[in-house]
Parts: sequence; C-alpha cells; structure tokens
Amino acid sequence: MGGAWGVRYGGSDGGARTLPPTPPPPPHPKAPPPRLLRSLSPAAPPRHLHNRVREHQKLFQEDNGLPVYLKGGAMDSALFRLTSLICTGGTCYSLWCLGQASRAKKP
Repeated sequence: MGGAWGVRYGGSDGGARTLPPTPPPPPHPKAPPPRLLRSLSPAAPPRHLHNRVREHQKLFQEDNGLPVYLKGGAMDSALFRLTSLICTGGTCYSLWCLGQASRAKKP
C-alpha cells in the first residue's frame, strides 16, 4: 500500500495521495546520554560483583540456635529490636486513641 514515500490515502477528489515520511522525533531533553544507558544495560558485565550465595547458605543453614531473622549479626538484631519497638509503640498508641474516642465528651 505505502511506498518509499510513506502512507497512501484517498483524498476528497477520490484520487490517492502520498504523504512524505515523518521525520524522527528529536531526543528528549532530559534523556540520559547513550554512554550511561550502555553502562546500565543488562548486557553490561558486572564489575566488582561475585557470587556470594554459598557464603550466605552456610551462614543461614548453620545450626547455632538462632532464628533465621537474627542470623545476620548485630545489624539484624538492631533492626529486629527497632521493628518490635515501633510495633509495640503503635499498638499502645492505637489503644490509647480508642480509649480517648470511647470516652463521653462534655457538652
């Protein structure tokens, strides 16, 4: 239907007209440079990465009596305590708010 020049369509006079091809759009002004895109592409080889799955398997499968969420060391322990503190505080605050809402307001 179309040729080297673009799309053919029927005009108001019944004849076929040919439109010239549309030019490609200009690059987006905030588009990253092509060099950055190449470095972020999945085909880019990893630079300083090595497979540490075996190390993590040994760490987490070791039978040392700790639960799995604490086997990561001091950071896991600190995050667990912080999470527990936030959850306990939120529960206490929500119960306090329910208690305040259940009281009768003075007119």
